[in-house]
Amino acid sequence: MAKIIPEFLGSSFKKTHQWLESQSASTFSPFRAIVLNPFWKDNIVQKPTFIYRGENAMNKRRILLSVLAIWALVISCNLPGGTPLPSNVSSPPTATSMTVPGPTVMLTTAPGVTAPSATDTLVPSVTPCTPNVVAPTPVNVRSGPGTVYEVIGALVPGGTAPIAGKNAEGTWWYIEFPGGGSGHGWVGGTVVTASCVPATLAIIAAPPTPLPPSGTCKDGYVQRLIKPSDKVCVPPASKAQADADNAAASSRTSVGTYGATACKMGYVWREAYAGDVVCVTPATRTQAQADNTAAASRVDPLGAWGPNSCVAGFVWREAIPTDLVCVTPAIHSEALADNAAAASRVAGANECVSGYVWREAFSGDRVCVTPAVKTQVAADNAAAPSHTWP
Repeated sequence: MAKIIPEFLGSSFKKTHQWLESQSASTFSPFRAIVLNPFWKDNIVQKPTFIYRGENAMNKRRILLSVLAIWALVISCNLPGGTPLPSNVSSPPTATSMTVPGPTVMLTTAPGVTAPSATDTLVPSVTPCTPNVVAPTPVNVRSGPGTVYEVIGALVPGGTAPIAGKNAEGTWWYIEFPGGGSGHGWVGGTVVTASCVPATLAIIAAPPTPLPPSGTCKDGYVQRLIKPSDKVCVPPASKAQADADNAAASSRTSVGTYGATACKMGYVWREAYAGDVVCVTPATRTQAQADNTAAASRVDPLGAWGPNSCVAGFVWREAIPTDLVCVTPAIHSEALADNAAAASRVAGANECVSGYVWREAFSGDRVCVTPAVKTQVAADNAAAPSHTWP
């Protein structure tokens, strides 16, 4: 029986067959069969011979085939196989196929990388820009967001600076500026051009507002400047009035109107004769005109003093030696007195004409203004301390 066991099946199969043979000998002896394989080299017969003993030979064959099948299954489990991958090793790269005309091309992606699909859209990269300002003209850089703050430098035309923030109102830019105490400064938003400003930008708190220098006018007031040293702070309307009065000053003086012989206020030229510019009271001038009119009626052509002799009770006026108008002795005396006082009655260079008075905004101010303006100037002087930073 050992001759029918193929040697390549090994000892396990032989033992199984021997067990089966022993069982057959004891149990199935009435149905024992001898099977000879013609392909084994040491067979003594030339073709297979099957000898059936009893009607259960077919059952025995089925049992043998079942045992052989079980044995083959057990052996296959012990044959060398694939070595499983450790749990911490990733799977090998997978291949993604792309169909193109012609041969099939296999594209392999690296582990953890997703291959692009046919519907993916390439988005161009955007180069980020830095928020900055450009100065179209020279621009002051200040220590805070307002003109009350100190000027700490300037941007030249075409100069740029990065933007680091803005004030709460969004009207001033907080820029990087090396000349500033903290490396920053402020520029007005209306005098520079900003670009690349993000939707959200840091709000920088303004530093404390500095007090203006002593003597600086408070908001709503300006220096009057009638002369360079006139620093009185007044409303803009008062300054405008002062400027207009200064411009018209020469036309409001007697000298400016009538020349160097102009009379002081309260006096007028006598005009007793042509070119008489002796300054007298208005009443004296009126009297002189009346005397000139009555002169012919007061002459005695046959008098002791010739054809210009005066009638009794009248004498020559003699405002000048050739003035032979006959007047009363009192008028004669008055004319002589007026001549003596003439120099003291001539107006100075700043003498005002009628209807104007000196402004006197400060000592020596001889600009001629209306009385109402003079009153306003006095009020501005009195209120100056409350209009000025101490």
